[in-house]
Amino acid sequence: MTAMTHWISEPLDALLEKAVAFITDTAYRAVAERGRFALVLSGGNTPRALHEQLAKGIREERYLELGYKLPEEVRRCTRDPERIVPPWAHTLLFQGDERYLPPSHPDSNYGMARQTLIRNVCVKPSNIHRMPTESGNPEEDARRYEMLLRGLFHKRESDDLPPSFDLILLGLGDDGHTASLMPGDRKALDEKERWVIAVNAPNGKPPGTRLTLTLPVINEAKTVLFLVPPTRYELARSISNDERPELPSGMVKPRSGEVWWFVEGK
Repeated sequence: MTAMTHWISEPLDALLEKAVAFITDTAYRAVAERGRFALVLSGGNTPRALHEQLAKGIREERYLELGYKLPEEVRRCTRDPERIVPPWAHTLLFQGDERYLPPSHPDSNYGMARQTLIRNVCVKPSNIHRMPTESGNPEEDARRYEMLLRGLFHKRESDDLPPSFDLILLGLGDDGHTASLMPGDRKALDEKERWVIAVNAPNGKPPGTRLTLTLPVINEAKTVLFLVPPTRYELARSISNDERPELPSGMVKPRSGEVWWFVEGK
């Protein structure tokens, strides 16, 4: 089954507003259906502004204008009750990839997420699941994160399907990489069994070892949202049109979910 693809392109402020509304609605729907919202955060610098807007929430009036319904159990921003925010108390946070650096390092994806989002919202500490990067053994840390996911999403050890996250946020590199799945890394791109792997990213920014979710996990998601800067507009358009299937981002095709491209207009 081919994943349904949606394309939204706006100037940055309007794009972020629409993305926040979409994520908020997705979160409330997930909580209504399953009692929790499992969200995977992306790394890099592009999500910074999105995180900050998610923490602030969206004005109720604008949320309704965009066609969304107010949930019965709607949460409001304590600093501005006119703004509604996602149901953070019922949200589980995960990482799609991480540079193999301490969380205090300036290039840590978790450090960026903590600064721009996590410390500004009411997510329970027990619901924040960052990728471990401290043992000095990336392969072992990848296995540890996979075991964490198996414990959270599977009641039976024999159940081997990857978890179905409610929403995975992804970025798009100028080489077409996404998460830390790099072009030409056949071992990583062909992985079928493992959910989390350690990879070497010599062309990454910065170069080095990373942990990443694999394609089987990404493609089990209910929804994938790419957030893309204007410099990669044409690349994103070609991938969304299925013209670049050889690129890692072109291999993102959720088995029974949807892909949403939120691309800043040039």
